Amino acid sequence: MLHMRRLHEADITLVRRWPSYSGDMAQMDYALRAGGWLDEFRARADTLLYAADDDGELVGFSLLHRSGDREAEFRIALRPDRTGQGLGADLTLQTLAIGFADHGLARIHLIVRKNNRRGIRLYRRIGFVDRGECRKDIQGETVEFLLMEISLELYFRLHAGTCNNEKEEQVMPVPRRVLLVIDVQNDYVGGNLPIVYPPVELSLANIGRAMDAAKAAAIPVVVVQNILPATAPFMAQGTPGADLHQVVSGRGWDHFLKKNMPSAFHETGLEAWLRERAIDTITIVGYMTHNCDLSTVVAGMHHGFAVELLRDATGSLPYANRAGLASAEEIHRVMTVVMQARFAAVMTTEEWLGLVAGGGRPERDTIFASNQRARGPGGDPLPPRQGGSLG
Repeated sequence: MLHMRRLHEADITLVRRWPSYSGDMAQMDYALRAGGWLDEFRARADTLLYAADDDGELVGFSLLHRSGDREAEFRIALRPDRTGQGLGADLTLQTLAIGFADHGLARIHLIVRKNNRRGIRLYRRIGFVDRGECRKDIQGETVEFLLMEISLELYFRLHAGTCNNEKEEQVMPVPRRVLLVIDVQNDYVGGNLPIVYPPVELSLANIGRAMDAAKAAAIPVVVVQNILPATAPFMAQGTPGADLHQVVSGRGWDHFLKKNMPSAFHETGLEAWLRERAIDTITIVGYMTHNCDLSTVVAGMHHGFAVELLRDATGSLPYANRAGLASAEEIHRVMTVVMQARFAAVMTTEEWLGLVAGGGRPERDTIFASNQRARGPGGDPLPPRQGGSLG
């Protein structure tokens, strides 16, 4: 963990000697140089400046500038060769804790360049919510910024205990989940496009269990319905096959969306609805694993959400085309393995119910670790094997 302390004049000299940012971060470089925003804020009254040390080495700094009654603007910078190492979240959380707990702030806001996608994802994971956009002239160039903020109440609801250095164990914030029920429609249940694996009776039962558990735990439920043109061979507008299955329609929901593309994020307003409620985790059930579920999983991850997929509450069907033949079980198994390696935490409904009841977080993985396990101890590929039981 980083050690936070006041930023001294000697630290400014070290910052000036930092190497330049490169790539997408190059626009940040002016912050470190003479006349940049570090100097701009240093010259203002009511600015608190903090240094971040890692084993005695200055690796970043942050500031809080009081901009109103019990509110402040937040800025952060990491040494260019220490970006991408997870230090930004630590530095941000510690600065927020100082502002809220030590200085009595009620709201902390920031601006972040709209092309700084990594920074935006970081702030959203921490709990900052979008509040608008603005433009500023920076060194003769017009730059578009996103306005974000976090309140005292939201911070402590999400992060109580995360910055208490006296605790031996760090308490992770409880995920703020939504249950996203995708395209549970009649054509998938014995209709024109029947789900084969897992058996649709099993996935339907688990979708119902997940919806009931979400309601009991005050987790909002969003139901998505796919509507295609009247000439489509399945889920055509106005046909019974496009109607929601009774497992979903009989349970109700907190928000309803219609779509005509695979991703539930595409032109549906879903992201804005989630941001307004400070939701950071999306749990996906419904159909199909390899199409609308996969598209929504990838889009959700790209938008900065933590994504979960309940593999026995989803399902696939077989394909045959000029690329080859694949069974429903093969498609479902391969897609869930791929998603677990990078895009989502894949689990059974029973495992998810345990997390909801206990406030826990699921096991996530990486591409590298998944590949290393597949290669085996000697680096050679292991023989193919089936995934775990669906329970």
